[in-house]
Amino acid sequence: MHDTHLLRNILKYFESQEKLSSRKIKRVHFSVSEFGSLNKEHFLEHYRLVTESSRWQDLEITVDLIPFGPELEITGLDFVEETEAEKSEICESKENKS
Repeated sequence: MHDTHLLRNILKYFESQEKLSSRKIKRVHFSVSEFGSLNKEHFLEHYRLVTESSRWQDLEITVDLIPFGPELEITGLDFVEETEAEKSEICESKENKS
């Protein structure tokens, strides 16, 4: 339950960052503390469950283990370049017409 609530807040953060930058997120970088109660596999399992059938499902995710620090932290966001976004929108538009 706690993990699901945490992930929903992370997804809200993703939305706010996309609106702020006017670009779609391509990749998210997380760090997980080695000595916290959350491990990489557990986090990824919950992430997949929460994002299943959503627009966040296909994001590239990297998770680095750190020896100390916050239990879970977003350490970076990579955004789709404008040319990639335009290509994606064109492809989606063609698929919808088919």
